[in-house]
This record gives sequence, structure tokens and C-alpha cells, in this order.
Amino acid sequence: MSRKSKHIVLLIVVLGLLIGAHYYIKNRPVQHEEPQSERVTISKFDKDKLIKMTLYTDKGTLTFDKKDDEWEVDYPHEITLNKSAVDDIAYSFASLYAESVVDEDPEDLSVYGLDNPQATAEGELDDGEKKIFYLGNKTPAGDTYYLMAEGDPKVYVVWMNHGEHFTYELSDVRDTKLPSIDKTDLQYLKLEKKGERTIEIRTNKGRSEDEVSFGLGLWKMTMPYNEPMGVHSDNFQKMLDSISPFSIKDFIDDDPQDLSDYGLEEPEIKFIFKDSENTLELHIGKEHDDKSVYFKLPDSKAVYTLEKSRIDFMDVDPFTIVEKFAAIVHIDDVDRIVIDDQGKKTEITIDRVTKKSEKDEDKEEVEETFKVNGVEMEEKPFKKYYQSLIGLMVDAENNKEPDAKADVTTTFYLNKGKDRELVVEYVPYDNDFYIAVRGGKSEFLVSRNQMRKMLSTLDRLKQGDSLED
Repeated sequence: MSRKSKHIVLLIVVLGLLIGAHYYIKNRPVQHEEPQSERVTISKFDKDKLIKMTLYTDKGTLTFDKKDDEWEVDYPHEITLNKSAVDDIAYSFASLYAESVVDEDPEDLSVYGLDNPQATAEGELDDGEKKIFYLGNKTPAGDTYYLMAEGDPKVYVVWMNHGEHFTYELSDVRDTKLPSIDKTDLQYLKLEKKGERTIEIRTNKGRSEDEVSFGLGLWKMTMPYNEPMGVHSDNFQKMLDSISPFSIKDFIDDDPQDLSDYGLEEPEIKFIFKDSENTLELHIGKEHDDKSVYFKLPDSKAVYTLEKSRIDFMDVDPFTIVEKFAAIVHIDDVDRIVIDDQGKKTEITIDRVTKKSEKDEDKEEVEETFKVNGVEMEEKPFKKYYQSLIGLMVDAENNKEPDAKADVTTTFYLNKGKDRELVVEYVPYDNDFYIAVRGGKSEFLVSRNQMRKMLSTLDRLKQGDSLED
């Protein structure tokens, strides 16, 4: 047989196999699957028809009444409910299915814990009809409960969520959320801790026209230092990133007789966060246990607990998050500067004239003239020197009062703000440092080496150096 003939025979065989397979698949007997057992309906109605729900357990009675389509709990103190949790209870009344019927007509209810139910759930509908359920023990499987309905002899097995809903206590339906602060929209922060310095930080955005700009970042620190300080953005952001959302851990006492029992008469810690919409203020008291502390809100006596780890961010030193500039002021806010180097004074002036723009007559522009001791300077070298002046950095916090006269004094004369003079005196501390005295307060140390470089740059400017290096 030729090779061509063999190929034809092979193709005929393959085609035959395909036709046979198609015929078998089309005509093979169908194997019917066993139908799954359907759940048994115990109660089914529109849950919005519920107007009252009462849970009776050995922990007490919990009653909810619907008023103006909102659930309210029968409780002597005003509290906020977790709407989702209350709705879960209503769901169990209105959509209650059994996984199975375990006993059609039980002789001994104690087998199921139904001779003395651990919970009785009673719901009242708007037409007066009542739905009453009795909750027994957990089944051996551990994920279901035994349950009976009023007027029905059967014992049902229901899923565990229904058992949980019918045994809710007040603490299970209270809202544990606290005001949420958007850290990307932070406007204000204040941290107070007994025995430590208070830290207060405000946004540096949206300044009024009469407010001086201290620092170049997003925030400014107004406490604990005597003068406003900039905030180190990266270090501050790390602190903010360490803060987790706050929530109530446990409800302790809604009407305490003595707040001092919880360390809340005079709280150990207070902190406030504000964004453009919300404010969160908490007062922290004693430890409740190894993992939690007592706290309260400022406008309420109620005492709660908070996870202790949530307040770890309070262990912050202000010096770690402050910008280290000794005196940084935006050049637009300065008209004149006097530098006194051991009696040798240098006067710097910035004259500004507003005129119509040469490029656009409908706009105005400010023309600046820079002078040092009356001699006009070019803009580029002058601004380079200004950067070295405001770039003096504090190296550490100071721990002693100055006992000598200042070697160097810098005085900024401002064109806005309540105080129009900012004076910084540099008083000898030791051979390596000066004490930087601002507003009469000696809070920081500045290295002598930085001061020498600043004064050297000033001399070069007066000599007409371009300050390119």
C-alpha cells in the first residue's frame, strides 16, 4: 500500500472515532444528583415591621423600641448604638431558618438546654403579632444552637449567628467607634502628659495676612518652646504613622460616682487631634490591666477602656520632631536686619516698591532693593547670605541660664505680626557652643562653628563676593 493510501485510511479511522465519541456523549444516561436538603423556615417576614425587640438572658433584659424608624434601647443613660448590630437582631427575628429539625415532639427538653433556655427573644410587629423564640445549648458540632418557637413543639438546629444575636448584651450593641481624624488633613494637635512638656502643633497653611511664617513645612510648633518653631515633616509624619485608629475596648461605667477611682479626676494624659471636619479629644487615666487604660471624653463622665498600645505615640520628645532652625523667617516678612558682632554692627535693609508689571499692565509686581550698610547688593549673593543667616541650626536643648553677655545678636524687623521684632542673642556656653536666647528664653545651643561661617559669609558679601562657593 502506498504512503498516500495509508494516510487516507488513518484519517477515516480518526473521523470514525470522533463520530462515535459525539454519539456517546449525546446519548449517555444522565446521572441525577441527590437533591440537597432545604432549610426549614421558622420565621419569615419584613424586618421593618418590627417595632419592639426584647432579649431575656441571665445577664438581664435588653429592650429595643423603634421610634421614627430608628431603634432606641431602654437604658437610663444616653448612649450610641451600633446600628448594624441591632439590625442583626432584627434579621434573626425576621429571617430565621433551621438547618434541620432534630426532634419533632421532644419528651425531655433538658437534653437540648430548653427546659431552662439561656435566652428568650421576643419580637413585636406593627400589627400586634408577637414572635417568641427560646434558645437552648450549643450543639455538639459547636457551630449551631438548639431553638424552639412559641407554639411549635419542634426542636430546631439553627446557625450560630442567631444564637449570638439572641444572647447579645448591651455592650455588644454599643458603638465602639470614636471620631476618626484624617491625618492627611491634620489641622491641630495637642499632647499633654503629667510631668512632661506640652506639645502643640498647628497647620502652617492658610496663614492670615498679618501672620509671620516661621518655618517652611506644613506645620508649626507653638508649644513647648517660647517662640514658634517649624516642624520636621519626616519625623512628624513617622509619629503620625504610628497612630492607629482609636476605639472603645470595654464599657466600664456610664455614671461613675468618683472619677478619681479611674485616675480621671486629674487625667494623666490628654490629647486633641483636629482635622477640617472632626475633633478627637481623649482624657487618659490609670491602667485597667496590663493591656488597657481607662479613658473618658471631655464632655462626658462615662468611663471606657482603650488598648494601651494606642497611646505609645505620646512618648515623643518635642526636640525630635521640631525643625532645628534657630530663627527662620520668610524673607518676604522682613524689612530690616541688624547683626551685632561684639559691638560691630551690620545693618541690612530690604526696600520694596510696588509698581505695574512691565509684562502685564493689569498686574502689579514688587521690586526689591537689597542693601548692606547702605550699599546696594545684587539679589543672588544677598539671598545666598540670607539663607546662611536663617540656616543656623540648633544642635541641642540648653540646660542652664546664660551667665555672660551675648557675643552676637541678630534682630529681625518684621512687616507683619503682633510682635514686629525677633531678637536672637548668642551667648557663650562653652568653647564649642553658644546659647541661643530668643524672646528672653535660653532654650537651645548653636555651635560656634556655624556662627563663624555665617559671619564669614557676611564679610564676603560686604566685600562684593559672588558667594558662588
